[in-house]
Amino acid sequence: MIKYLKHGWGLFSVVLCLTVIIPISTIIFFFLIPGDETWIHLRDNVLNSYISNSLYLMIFVGGGSIIIGSITAWLVAMYNFPFKKYIEWLLFMPLAIPSYAVAYCYADLLGYGGFITNNLGLIFNSNIKSINFYSIYGAVFVFIFSLYPYVYLLMRQAFISQSGAYIEIAKISGLNLIQIIRKVCLPLSRPALAGGVTLVIMETLADYGVSDYLGINTFTKGIYKAWFNLGDITSAGKLSAILLITVALIIIIERKLRGNAQYNNEVRSNRVSQLKNLYGFNAIMAVFICIIPVIIGFIIPFITLIFWSIESIDLIYTLEFINVAISSFGIAFFASLLCALFALIIVFGMRTNPKLVNPFARMASLGYSIPGAVAAIGVLIPLVWLDNTINNISLKYFNYSIGLIITGTWLGLLFAYLVRFLALSMQAIENSFIKISKSIDYAARILGKSNRNILTSIHIKIGWGGISLGLLIVFVDVLKELPATMILRPFGLSTLAIKAHELAIDERLHDASIPLLTIIFLCLIPLYFLTKVIRQE
Repeated sequence: MIKYLKHGWGLFSVVLCLTVIIPISTIIFFFLIPGDETWIHLRDNVLNSYISNSLYLMIFVGGGSIIIGSITAWLVAMYNFPFKKYIEWLLFMPLAIPSYAVAYCYADLLGYGGFITNNLGLIFNSNIKSINFYSIYGAVFVFIFSLYPYVYLLMRQAFISQSGAYIEIAKISGLNLIQIIRKVCLPLSRPALAGGVTLVIMETLADYGVSDYLGINTFTKGIYKAWFNLGDITSAGKLSAILLITVALIIIIERKLRGNAQYNNEVRSNRVSQLKNLYGFNAIMAVFICIIPVIIGFIIPFITLIFWSIESIDLIYTLEFINVAISSFGIAFFASLLCALFALIIVFGMRTNPKLVNPFARMASLGYSIPGAVAAIGVLIPLVWLDNTINNISLKYFNYSIGLIITGTWLGLLFAYLVRFLALSMQAIENSFIKISKSIDYAARILGKSNRNILTSIHIKIGWGGISLGLLIVFVDVLKELPATMILRPFGLSTLAIKAHELAIDERLHDASIPLLTIIFLCLIPLYFLTKVIRQE
């Protein structure tokens, strides 16, 4: 009986995984569909710009994030200097503000009559009227200072986990600081660096808000335009397939780098005692280097939004904003619950039957690696097929057309969020469940407990912290999500992210500050819990 239940739970977990895997895999089939006139037009006129702009962003955003993230991580991990306790927390903060919000702020501050351009003109006694921020260079600037924390977080952890013995041996061997970093620390941290840069690149490729506002042709923007402006799902699907393959290649390269980077790092020592204290000019420079990215990536945009909101504070009390806020909270709440439910069952299935469930679980977790627009198109295909099938059956047997019952509804949007963000819940819950000894599971089964009872009475109670963190992270990411929501939202539905983008496109930046600040304040909640975890290292 126990064996049956074990495999039954595993099979159920596999079914849930396939529910997420199928929408992702359907994108590939668009390569087999012949292109129509719309696709030929896109291929001949704009596809090259999509490819060139994406490559440009990947190279320069990735490179900039490596420089800022690695340097700040090195200083925080290896040295003691004034205000370090606060700075290592502040360096996370750009993750709390959506990249498109940063773009709105700097486009205004650097535009004609903007605060920064006016003051630059006074400082340098020049006639600077504006800086052309509506370009790919502006996008690179925004992405670097919005996304460098991904590299910082992973590199900081990598530097901290490295044994000080290796550094001491390198010093005895006569290596200087630059040589130690280049020959010892960076090679040991290569897997973390590859992981951080991969996250930065994927977030860059997934963007819609920045590219749309700054007028940059990217794949995500092209997917949205092909579907909504041209009404051609085939062209949108082909662009999605190209982007999906690009992301898959990036993941393969990252996994290759991680797989080849096997270093023995078993030597342990007291890291605290080996931190070097900085004084005087060196301490000032360390603080300066670490605080500049925070000022550019978070403080300036945040203060700008605060000032804008003062002029638009009445917007909070309007019925429209209240409805938008309620819709955002509602869809984010149910999406986080759905992801948590699926993740709970799948992760527990990985414990009961790892050989069966693990391969499917890893494929299902790839959803977070794909852009929201690709996930939306992938979800749209099976939903349209399902709706058409149900409608045809209704016509055949009941002579009644019921139309679309899933596509263009909350159910379709929730499904897209499940595909996109399931991995976040799985990671949080898996990290929590892994601390529970399997001997507890064996003892419970001996006492006659079923898998369902073990999950509800043991794992959920013990792993509630990880479950809660997964709920919070998905909740916040859904609030920030823009392309998937815009493609799949029901008619008349608006979210905080969509409302902010629409207001920004209409050049109503002050009004856009209210929904943006609401998102930012909510993003600070999981970041607070993240810092708690990090300080326990």
